[in-house]
Amino acid sequence: MRVQADIEEFARLADITPCEGEALPWAGSGTAVGVELPADYRAFVDAFGGGDLYGRLGVNTPWPLHDPSAGVTALRAMLDDAAATSSLLRELRGSYPAAFPFAFYPEPGGLLAWGGGIGGELCFWLTEAPDPDAWPVVVWDKADWRRYDMGMVALLIRALTKADPFLSALVAPEHGRPVWNPRG
Repeated sequence: MRVQADIEEFARLADITPCEGEALPWAGSGTAVGVELPADYRAFVDAFGGGDLYGRLGVNTPWPLHDPSAGVTALRAMLDDAAATSSLLRELRGSYPAAFPFAFYPEPGGLLAWGGGIGGELCFWLTEAPDPDAWPVVVWDKADWRRYDMGMVALLIRALTKADPFLSALVAPEHGRPVWNPRG
């Protein structure tokens, strides 16, 4: 299974051990909030929680983590934050349509934010496919939109392995700094 291999590879690159606590109650969350999130993201959140790479690229997560009673409420709050970001981007698209060639969540097939960088970069899933595991990742750096036909965890691995100069610069690896900085 690719998801587990990606989780293990991220753990190896970050030199951390995945959490073994209780997973979030993902079952039924798609029905409750109207969107199912990709399996690699769910596995990543369960294994590592929220945090950032080198203090530069953050991964948004429901909060509080590993609290079954807060599961759907926390997920709904995270999606509300993503919808607020989308609302701002739709306004910009209205003024600059050529610079914003995408629909934005909750518009059908729209970009759904899952993280961002300290320079204002934003990371999204492109929700065109009915299967969330087929959603590519799109990264916006306020100048360009970059599409990556891979999942979120594979994108993080690509950034950490310096396989893509843009992604490597986005996380700006620094010797001696922790790769993964957990939140919370």
